Amino acid sequence: MDPIRRLFLTVAAAVLPSTAFAQDVDLYPMTTTYGAELERGITISGEATRSLERTDTGRWVYRFDVDSFVADIRESSRFRFEDQTVISERYRYSLEGFFLSNRYKKLDFDWDKDVIVDRENNQRIDMSEQPGVQDQLGAQLQLWVDLRAGKETMEYVIPDDGDFKDYQFEVLREETLDTREFGDVETVVVERIRDEDSPRTTMMWFAPEWDHLLVRLEQTNDEGENFEIYLKSATLDGERIQP
Repeated sequence: MDPIRRLFLTVAAAVLPSTAFAQDVDLYPMTTTYGAELERGITISGEATRSLERTDTGRWVYRFDVDSFVADIRESSRFRFEDQTVISERYRYSLEGFFLSNRYKKLDFDWDKDVIVDRENNQRIDMSEQPGVQDQLGAQLQLWVDLRAGKETMEYVIPDDGDFKDYQFEVLREETLDTREFGDVETVVVERIRDEDSPRTTMMWFAPEWDHLLVRLEQTNDEGENFEIYLKSATLDGERIQP
């Protein structure tokens, strides 16, 4: 997987069925902008924008766009939100850039037939044994919902090249984070749990005072590739976050 896409999919996972929520959680419109840096001998910078909006049909659309010198990413998820669970219906992804192979993904979730239709590869994936599967963006949103609801350990699964892949996350601690744009911010630190011999480490910082908004993500590996995204601006339910 190319490193730029891996950076923004590290929190992509699909929640398994869960009923133990500490509190009810609702969705609301939002727009957030992140700076992004990839250290790979040289520093490559870019910008990422996430947006969440409700459609006239009552569905939700979550979008993620990345613009950088080497690549552009366009990603979207359409879903229903029921019982504090993101139920994926349609997922689209495209990666286009210099010195990279263009990549595309088109997934439709048919819950009546328990299949995921992979329109890019003309493939049907049986999801009858994965009742909580979500697309990558839907899973990122579900992680946010789970943290707001008070969960401290989370297990996820997402479609992965005709199969499924599990992800686990754990709340480690509270920490005062010195952010680039907002000064010191009180955060909750979340780590993706990997195998002991994994070369990668992924850490995320969420700000409870801003409804557990992701303010920073770092991924490092033994090969010297370091990724970081950091919050630059955000508007949550019509209110802009101020430094």
